[in-house]
Amino acid sequence: MNYTARLNKLQKHLQTANCDLLIIEEVTNLFYMTGIELSAGKLLVDAHGACLFVDSRYYETCQKLSPFSVELFEGNVIQDWICERQFRKTLGFDSSVTPYNRFLELKKICVGLKKHLGGTSVKLTPLQAPLKMIRCIKDAEEIALLKNAADLGSEGFDFLCNTLNPGITELELAVELEIFWKRKGSKALGFDPIIAFGANGSMPHYRPGKTRLQNGDSVLFDIGVNVRHYFSDMTRVVYFGSPRDEIPKIYDIVREAQRRALKLCKPGTLVKELDQAARGYITKNGYGQNFTHNLGHGVGLEIHEAPSLSQKSVDKNMPLEEGMVITIEPGIYLPDIGGVRLEDTVVITVNGYENLTNRPV
Repeated sequence: MNYTARLNKLQKHLQTANCDLLIIEEVTNLFYMTGIELSAGKLLVDAHGACLFVDSRYYETCQKLSPFSVELFEGNVIQDWICERQFRKTLGFDSSVTPYNRFLELKKICVGLKKHLGGTSVKLTPLQAPLKMIRCIKDAEEIALLKNAADLGSEGFDFLCNTLNPGITELELAVELEIFWKRKGSKALGFDPIIAFGANGSMPHYRPGKTRLQNGDSVLFDIGVNVRHYFSDMTRVVYFGSPRDEIPKIYDIVREAQRRALKLCKPGTLVKELDQAARGYITKNGYGQNFTHNLGHGVGLEIHEAPSLSQKSVDKNMPLEEGMVITIEPGIYLPDIGGVRLEDTVVITVNGYENLTNRPV
């Protein structure tokens, strides 16, 4: 990974935000910037570079692996480092992930800096998700890892389909899937799989239980796997025997809604336009009230990243850009009958998109 390029992008963002120094503490952001798994640490970034502060548990490892300089976190080492850097006026923090008690601790640091700087006031400046847009655009190495994760995710779907048999429970399938993926070398599940038989599919975030598979059930799989820190995410619905009730009807509607949104997946399309295309079609067919969640989300080091695909989200006016990786997952849910959700993960390309979920709907 090109961590210097990531640092340069962040430095440009700080310059635009008129922020002299940023402290990064959230562990996923720390991994994104350094490539090191940490349960705690602090990365300080200014116009001149970056320094990683860690405790004794990680010090030796970080000295070997960090793309930036490393300091042992003890005493007033951060204040001393800041003063040596000819620090000026503003200390930024990520307000989207910083709890209130940590905010109070940062205020104390600013008070201490004022004393170190001979009375010069230091302003604590909240920055709303300063790494958000940088992480939205995946580089070639990230896209390759996401493709690997998607491929293994698709293999998991095939495994589930081949493991279906009368009487098996949802929970038994979920356990078998985890074993399958770990035997294939996966570090972990991407999230607890959603495996829903029959009427259970009407609950979008259903948790697998003791329901046994019966002939005529629809089966909803929402599954994802973690491969070298990057996630896959896909949803499919299959039939075990001849499906009952309205399921085939809503399946066709959801599939067409997804197709319409995918057709718009290209640079320049606004997030809200994707949602409008899919939700509008579902609403036109009489099921708008049964599509109860966002159209999709970004995928990367976290299973849910920006952008959030909805007409109501803070990202609604964000244009798609080349390198974004998003899910498109419309759904219709009918209480006591079942549900259909179809989800693909796609990467936005220069002229359109590439579907990473290489299993047909």
